[in-house]
Amino acid sequence: MTPSSSRFHLSPDVAAETGIHIGDGGLSIKRGGPHGHYQYEITGHALEDQLYLIGTVMPTISAAYDLQRPGYYINPEQTWISLRYQSKAVALFKHETLGLPNGRKTDLSIPALIRQDSQLMRQFARELLATDGVLGFYNARKCGLRKYPRIQIKLKACPVIEQLANFLRVELGIHATCRNNLGIHEGWGTSLQQIIQVNRSEDIDTWRREIGFSNLSHISRMMVFELQGECLPRTCIVDRLSMLSGRFSRFGTA
Repeated sequence: MTPSSSRFHLSPDVAAETGIHIGDGGLSIKRGGPHGHYQYEITGHALEDQLYLIGTVMPTISAAYDLQRPGYYINPEQTWISLRYQSKAVALFKHETLGLPNGRKTDLSIPALIRQDSQLMRQFARELLATDGVLGFYNARKCGLRKYPRIQIKLKACPVIEQLANFLRVELGIHATCRNNLGIHEGWGTSLQQIIQVNRSEDIDTWRREIGFSNLSHISRMMVFELQGECLPRTCIVDRLSMLSGRFSRFGTA
């Protein structure tokens, strides 16, 4: 561990931020004295994740690492937005102490110090769902209301999914299933993905009570579901918040 990175310690904010990192973050470290490069970047959907990035990610990073005022980047199509932080101390702490990879996120694992603490795992799991998970709703038959909530988290094949599933089963009694899927990525081929899924209503309730939700995209879906008995797929956060604020009673109705 370098002296500059030793000033950080494992805290609930660091555990939560590690979930953000494994979900949507990335490190770029290029050593080289005064010409070195130490960047940490988080990327999210420009619309669905904008409030989460501003309201949760930035304050969490500030509390964990005392980093302020990131650089912003929006792609030309305005479909995603990145927060970019420049800090040698933070980058080396993440890489050398937490064991997070430099460059491509391969063979990811939840840091052992987080896995050993059930309270830190709760913080980690909440933000991993917020960044790389889906809260959706389905029906048991081909027709009818989508009245059953479901949590899914997908990652490129790595130990994280089984480690998280073990925590959910052993510590919280949640029935979590895992499976593999061959993911197709436009422009660069396929890769093996691992998926963790939580289906049962009582398990969703346990997740909500013990872990919680932090991304307003997910929170608004759950609120619409509780208000209307279903939340249709492919609605946007603007429409959901407008409906919840009373601007219209159902989607598609002005």
